Amino acid sequence: MTDTKKKSVSLVLNLILMIGLGFAAIMAVQVVSLSSLAKKNSRADHVESYELLRNSIKESLENTLQGYYMQLNPYANAEIMKSGNFDLVGRWLQANPQIRAKDFDYVMIADASGYSYNDNGTRTNIAERDYYQEVMYNGERMYIDNPVRSKTTGAMVIHVARPIYDARGNVFAMLAGVINVENLIKPIKNTNVPEGVWLYVIDHNGDIIYHPAAEEGTNYITNAGEGHEDLSAVSLKMVGGEIGHAWINSLTGSKEDLLVYSGINGTPWGMGFLVPGSVVDALGQRIANATIMFGGLMLAVILLLGALVLSVSLKPLRIVKNAITGIATGNADLTQRIEIKSNNEIGQVVNGFNKFTEKLQSIISDVKNSKDELGVAGEDMSSTAQNTASAITQIIANIESFRSQLDAQKQSVDQTAGAVDEISANINSLNQMIENQSAGVTQASSAVEEMIGNINAVSSSMEKMNHSFGELQTHSQEGFGKLEDVSMKVQAIENQSESLNDANLAIANIAEQTNLLAMNAAIEAAHAGEAGKGFAVVADEIRKLSEISSQQSTQIANQLNQIMASIQEVVGASSDASQTFSRVSQELSDTDQLVMQIRTAMEEQNEGSKQILDALKMMNDSTQEVRNASDEMREGNKLILSEVQHLQDVTTSMKSSMDEMAEGAQKINETGAVLTEVSDRVKDSIVKIGNQIDEFKV
Repeated sequence: MTDTKKKSVSLVLNLILMIGLGFAAIMAVQVVSLSSLAKKNSRADHVESYELLRNSIKESLENTLQGYYMQLNPYANAEIMKSGNFDLVGRWLQANPQIRAKDFDYVMIADASGYSYNDNGTRTNIAERDYYQEVMYNGERMYIDNPVRSKTTGAMVIHVARPIYDARGNVFAMLAGVINVENLIKPIKNTNVPEGVWLYVIDHNGDIIYHPAAEEGTNYITNAGEGHEDLSAVSLKMVGGEIGHAWINSLTGSKEDLLVYSGINGTPWGMGFLVPGSVVDALGQRIANATIMFGGLMLAVILLLGALVLSVSLKPLRIVKNAITGIATGNADLTQRIEIKSNNEIGQVVNGFNKFTEKLQSIISDVKNSKDELGVAGEDMSSTAQNTASAITQIIANIESFRSQLDAQKQSVDQTAGAVDEISANINSLNQMIENQSAGVTQASSAVEEMIGNINAVSSSMEKMNHSFGELQTHSQEGFGKLEDVSMKVQAIENQSESLNDANLAIANIAEQTNLLAMNAAIEAAHAGEAGKGFAVVADEIRKLSEISSQQSTQIANQLNQIMASIQEVVGASSDASQTFSRVSQELSDTDQLVMQIRTAMEEQNEGSKQILDALKMMNDSTQEVRNASDEMREGNKLILSEVQHLQDVTTSMKSSMDEMAEGAQKINETGAVLTEVSDRVKDSIVKIGNQIDEFKV
């Protein structure tokens, strides 16, 4: 009863939960769609609004800066500027400070040297300042620099600079108005922006000119902070003069922030509105919250109405539940019927229940009639199962006895097969040893024959070597004799060279004496005057011939010295060659004796090898006879092993068949036991079913 009631409550609860979940899913889709649409529209509206505000402030700031530029016109258009005299203009500037506009702290003018006149009576060197460089050297007509600390006042200032032209149109100086940064950003500070929104200005380096919340030293280009690389990229676009908007990683604690930015014309600065994402998405979040609240209220109303409708609609099912409970817990009265009062789905369920009860009543009536017949069949089935089990038990006992005998026979056959296998293995091992021995003898015979061939070849080579050594020794003796003949002839040439050298010395002396005679003749011819001119010519020719003879004698002496030096080298080389030939002859004699000894040893080795070869041939013949006998034993063993294997296979087959018979008998026995058990259960079930069927009132 408790379980039935619990299931009924679960059905109603499940229906309510299904309705609630379906409506919640629809509301979730609606909330997501509305909040997404609201977020998209809200972001577009904020971008448009802040772009308009940015453009307004940008134009105002640009107009202010343009106004500063125009306030320099009284100086630039002054007649004195056309003179091009820098010192005159500088003194004029300092003498007329009343011309200065109230927005300027002071006005300065500087020439190409970078040294300026200031209308507050001071002078400074500004050659390294960027505004001076841009106007004087880069051709800028208007330039506003980044805020710097003034060398004159010490305050943070900017310079509105422009060139000054002389009467010929040449730039001879730079004019600049100095403005305190606080005066410049005062209008920006007073701009009304929503709470939490930051309006800020940065210079082209990324340093903060004005920011309501940034820490001192913050740089949005080089030091925007970890995770804010996107801000650095947008800041570069700002100072580059670009206009637009971007969504960046939040600096305000939201998921992302809106940054509406632009450059400022006439300056290297950038300005932007940083709007927290929570401010931009606030409208979408409020719409989502309202939608969730409205959806929750609607869900509560729908669940309440659904509970009331289900409670009324499921009332007929309670009647069906009570009827079924009565049949299950009472006397199983199948004659009961439920009165139908409605024609809807619930009424159709009740009508189906009545038809089911009527059909069940008819079936139970037939089952009660068959109960007695099932009881008799159960008794017969139990008796038959017991008889079958006894017969199967006797068959299994006989099979076990025959299998024991077969196991003993198989064990004997296995032992016989093992012994035959061992004999076969020994025969195979013996045969392998014989094969190895035969192969070894064959290899040894081949090696010995090859060794005999090698010995014969060596002996032949020794014969040839002995003959060659004899010829070589003969040729060596002949060379030694010829070398001695060469040495003797070289010695004779050396002696002849010495004789030539003596003759050459005699010729040199004759040439020298002839030269002295020619000189004396020339002197005497000079003394004789005209009569001695012919003799003087002859004396001169004799002198020239004497000089030539002396030169040739000197060259011959040099050549003879070289020839004698060469002869000395040849004599030394010939002596060394003679000694070498003598040593070669001795070594050839020693080598010839060694060759004779080797030849004798090789002949003895040849005789021993022939004896070994004869012994190996006899061993090979014996090995062949043993191998033939081993082959016959192996063939006989193969026949025995084949018969034993056949017997073993037959025994194994018989054992396998007996195992299958035993297994089949065991299964039959198990089946008989199961059949007996099933028979008993069927009998008990028939009795139990009969008792249960008797409870039905039909």
